[in-house]
Amino acid sequence: MNSFSHSFLLLSRKKLKIYDDPKPDIVVVESPSKLEETITKTKLKARKMLEDVEKQFKQVSDRWISIEQKIDRTINEVVSPKERLMPEVLYVGVAGLGGSVLAKNRGIFLRLTTPIAFTIAASYYFLPVTSHNIARKLSEYEQKSPALVNVHQSISQTTNETKNKIEALTSDIKHTYNDQVKKVEAEVKKIWK
Repeated sequence: MNSFSHSFLLLSRKKLKIYDDPKPDIVVVESPSKLEETITKTKLKARKMLEDVEKQFKQVSDRWISIEQKIDRTINEVVSPKERLMPEVLYVGVAGLGGSVLAKNRGIFLRLTTPIAFTIAASYYFLPVTSHNIARKLSEYEQKSPALVNVHQSISQTTNETKNKIEALTSDIKHTYNDQVKKVEAEVKKIWK
């Protein structure tokens, strides 16, 4: 056999393809660079921090709104709708200032207590229902704190003792005055007889 036939034989055994072999798909795998990884981590941390801040802001906002609503309910419980507030509140304030003016050159105790006493007295005169509601609300708050109850009891006890001493002193002065008047009247009758 000659070489031509031999190559033909080899070719015939091996079929030649009409088309080229398909090229393998090229898969490009993108891997982020260090800069991109750092930026992504920073973005995630910033987003989480922003979400936390928003959550905390919402909690503070909700708490503030609940406090406002509680104050609004308390004011509506205390202030009587049957009483006018505007001029009466001014009268109460002026009474407190008047008490301050009256006690201007007095001792420290009178300078502290006179404006408070005048304010309380004026509030019970000009705003009796509201003043009663305020006193009731204060006693409710006072019952929640045992320390305030003790302070209030000691103040009440001291006030009652002071009141009793003043009443006793006034009674003694009246009794002494009446005795002196009777003695003077008796002396005058002796002289005129």
